[in-house]
Amino acid sequence: MNYLYNITIEDYQEVIRRAKANGKKPGDSMDEEFLEVMKEKGQKPIGATELTKDELLKEHASKNKNVLSIDVDKEGKSSYKIAKGRKNE
Repeated sequence: MNYLYNITIEDYQEVIRRAKANGKKPGDSMDEEFLEVMKEKGQKPIGATELTKDELLKEHASKNKNVLSIDVDKEGKSSYKIAKGRKNE
């Protein structure tokens, strides 16, 4: 299962700092540090899917749809709005 998070630049910079402190190099997985930061901040995933990010984008594109917004309530439950995309002319 792949989880989707809505993070800030500062969150990502903290993940990178921790990964470097743990001896990780560019290209190494930072999953452990990422999940650690999310847990400390009380961030919950905004969604889950069995698809990878690229597969999810391709799925929406194949249906001529665009993601308009992703909303997360105080309990961490997410919803997203999808609009019908423009037809290729």
